[in-house]
Amino acid sequence: MGIGYFMTGTDTNIGKTIATTYLVDFLQKQGFDAIPYKPIQSGTIRKNNRLIGEDVDFYKEHLQLQEDYSYYNTYTLHTPVSPHLACKLENQHMDEELILSRYKELEKLHDVVIVEGAGGVAVPLMENFNTISLIKLLNIPVIIVTTLKLGTINHTLLTAEYLKNHHINIKGLIINRVPSTLNEMEEDNMFMIKKLTCLDILGWIPEMEENIIA
Repeated sequence: MGIGYFMTGTDTNIGKTIATTYLVDFLQKQGFDAIPYKPIQSGTIRKNNRLIGEDVDFYKEHLQLQEDYSYYNTYTLHTPVSPHLACKLENQHMDEELILSRYKELEKLHDVVIVEGAGGVAVPLMENFNTISLIKLLNIPVIIVTTLKLGTINHTLLTAEYLKNHHINIKGLIINRVPSTLNEMEEDNMFMIKKLTCLDILGWIPEMEENIIA
């Protein structure tokens, strides 16, 4: 039986997919059978005459993954908007129990499953079911992806407090897009988000081109 972690972010396009990929890559290189899992994907690209999820395509491009795209994704919605709206526009229905059963299957087959959420912690996935609901359903610890940009103290603290208020176990923070040399604001932001959230910084990802992941 493996373990799982849920990757969420302080904002959309904050770097959850990159952080998920880096973490899975690191674990694989340590000898673990680690995989990413994107239960719900909003936004597709066409590849080899097939519409596939953008994030799952990124996984496949940068990780040692043998299975088909569908192995790492349960619901693929074409419209790049909040999942609840994409479902409405595309006349789709999602079943949270199907996501749970699929996660449990992957947990049995692999050492570590890194589950990447859609958007932030309050994003509605269906009417009356949001990211917090999914985290509670899966019952796994959360890793928060953030950055050092202006506004990060507020965004990171609000995300952490929202999770804590829902009694979610937070493993720590991953900071994305970290410059090689920090300016005074960035240094202070790193210090303050750790101090105010009382969370460990698990690691950071340098500000670099995405395609250098090997």
